[in-house]
Amino acid sequence: MPVQPDPSCPVVDVLIPHYRDPDGLAQSLESIATQDWLDPAAAAAQLRVIVLDDGSDPASLKQVKAHCARFRAQSGQALDLVYEARNRGRPYARNRLLDLAQAPYLAWLDAGDLWYPRKLSVQFAHLAAAEAAGHVPERLWVSCAYDWDQHGRRVPRQQKVPDDPLLALLIGESLRAYLWTLLGRAEAFAIAGRFDPELPRLQDLDYFLTFLRAGGEITVPADPEPLCCYVKSDIGRDARAVAASHARVVAKHATCIQFYPRDTRARIRQKGPVLAARFARANGAHMLALQYLAMAILASPVRSLRLGSRQVVRRVRGAIGQ
Repeated sequence: MPVQPDPSCPVVDVLIPHYRDPDGLAQSLESIATQDWLDPAAAAAQLRVIVLDDGSDPASLKQVKAHCARFRAQSGQALDLVYEARNRGRPYARNRLLDLAQAPYLAWLDAGDLWYPRKLSVQFAHLAAAEAAGHVPERLWVSCAYDWDQHGRRVPRQQKVPDDPLLALLIGESLRAYLWTLLGRAEAFAIAGRFDPELPRLQDLDYFLTFLRAGGEITVPADPEPLCCYVKSDIGRDARAVAASHARVVAKHATCIQFYPRDTRARIRQKGPVLAARFARANGAHMLALQYLAMAILASPVRSLRLGSRQVVRRVRGAIGQ
């Protein structure tokens, strides 16, 4: 059952940072409007979207205003558009959105990414069940499975919360730090504090780790069906910024990381160069990619050898299959 809204305030504030992607924003807004959690017979808005435009050019901003007006008219939901005179970066935009939020529940969506119709209804139901089971809702984030869309090909990604979610986030295989998968009470987001203004990339990872270290809990519905879609390409991603941001995140959380075994610490350190190599390769910087791969090998030689062996096996199997 949907949570009944206070007539003076929507139940959920959906926070969207935007910069020069009006077409992507339009798709995101449409996906919010189609949530089956919304009651079309309700007299008042049940959610409010807050779009923070971070210094887009006048032509883009004109389109943004039109998309926002269309969302209000067609959905019957509230939307506030706030725009900055100059681009100040994703961490600033997200912190500004936190300042603007007033609803009892918060959710996030990046411009260009999508929610599937069941997202809010499934997550609200799971949150209610978790509270009934004794979990503290003021310290609880509900994440979910999602699709990863690369150039039109969607691959489902499950989210699993193991006994050590902090390590799982640092490794980034079974549990991944993406804000747009989340729903939670405003108090739960408050304990994570602010986004680090010195992190041009991987702000989500740092924010998730800070949340867990402050006593937060992440939970995921048992239903493995993806509830949202990450529509992004590696093209245009700055490999150096990714590597530097990962190093900063590891340094910030070193007091926790130091208690893991040596091999685990090496695996965590290796993650940054591996990511940076992927982005460098996708953007044609092949020499830079090789440099980061060399750094990954130095960070964890044994694991690098294992990964290399698996790739060789996959290629051999592929050749045999042909």
